[in-house]
Amino acid sequence: MDTLLRVSKGYGNQVKYALILPAFFFFFIFVYHPFSFRDYMTVGGKTWTFHLLMLCSIMMGVLALTRLLFSVLYKYVPFKWWQYVLWCFGEVLVTSFFFALYVSLFYLKDGGMPYFTALPYTFEITLMTLIYPYIISIAARIITNKSSDLENVVKEPEESLIKFYDQHKRLKLTIDPSAVLYVAADENYIKINYLQNDKVRVYQLRNSMKSFEADAEKHGFTRCHRSYYVNPRHVKLLSRGKDGIIYAEFILEGVSRIPVSRQYYQKLSDML
Repeated sequence: MDTLLRVSKGYGNQVKYALILPAFFFFFIFVYHPFSFRDYMTVGGKTWTFHLLMLCSIMMGVLALTRLLFSVLYKYVPFKWWQYVLWCFGEVLVTSFFFALYVSLFYLKDGGMPYFTALPYTFEITLMTLIYPYIISIAARIITNKSSDLENVVKEPEESLIKFYDQHKRLKLTIDPSAVLYVAADENYIKINYLQNDKVRVYQLRNSMKSFEADAEKHGFTRCHRSYYVNPRHVKLLSRGKDGIIYAEFILEGVSRIPVSRQYYQKLSDML
């Protein structure tokens, strides 16, 4: 499994979870009646189907908020798979908290039920029901990512790679463009800053920035300074320093920020 989670950015891709998971929860409980749900939730003068619909509505609201937060964080934080699994578990936990609050309030009419008495039940029913769609969605995402990787390897693998040559036209480095953070000029050399096994590496070769222009445009890089080409996919945000200079800050921690010239600022900003 890849170390980093890869999903489409944007809330639209995440809001579907706020619809699919409550729908699954409703039909699973409605059909199978697990955990004595029908007997447990016939309280407060309401039917168990009323309570089921209310719980689904609560779940929908919780997931709409948690997935909104996730979509915002995902733009700036490189989530790993284990972190995403913890996020899903956190959604179950938060949903259980609200379910327990709902149950305890309704049981007040029938003699009362303490919040922390209801919580174990709501946590059990939420976890044991939602574990199925969570596992299916995670497995589907893994398969999708693997299929995408395989297609990229099969379809013109050589054309999809960046090739760096020295001033004598000798091939020195071949690399996946998505692994490159930025390329910097250093007098008569260029320095390729790239990721390898989640660590930043630097490869230096003797050549000019002009030699990289054609490949930069082809592979989605953009110039941000006369001495820098940057890969927008790794840029978190643009910020102005105390010195008044605009800098590109990277998603990955530990990568030094690089300057952005005013003439290139708008183009790079539009690409983020």
